[in-house]
Amino acid sequence: MEITEELGNGNLRILVPIKICNIRNRRLIVLPRTETETLAASPLLIGIANALHWQRMLDEGKYASIEELALAVGKDRAQVSRTLRLALLSPEIVHQALTGGLPITAKVLLSAGIPADREEQKKVVGIE
Repeated sequence: MEITEELGNGNLRILVPIKICNIRNRRLIVLPRTETETLAASPLLIGIANALHWQRMLDEGKYASIEELALAVGKDRAQVSRTLRLALLSPEIVHQALTGGLPITAKVLLSAGIPADREEQKKVVGIE
């Protein structure tokens, strides 16, 4: 399965094949390798999953603005806007987050800022 796809308008769509489920009042991420392997959902993984899902809803036109999206998901507009920045992460950083090898938290990553350049992103998170 391809995880990246170039769209006709020049944008790049990144597909992260994960499933989030609640088991015993804990959010778990089920990876596609096998249905039995699970990871405890870290705030960073939840943020990335939310960001990609919310960005897809905006791209598909389900919501016309971040304000409409925030109202629909029951979050503050500023929180949705900050979380949406995680959708800009390079595929390598998302992969590192999924495998548990990312040496940075969501809070630190968002406060440091996410540069548009993917090489600069790698420097910010420390995975050159």
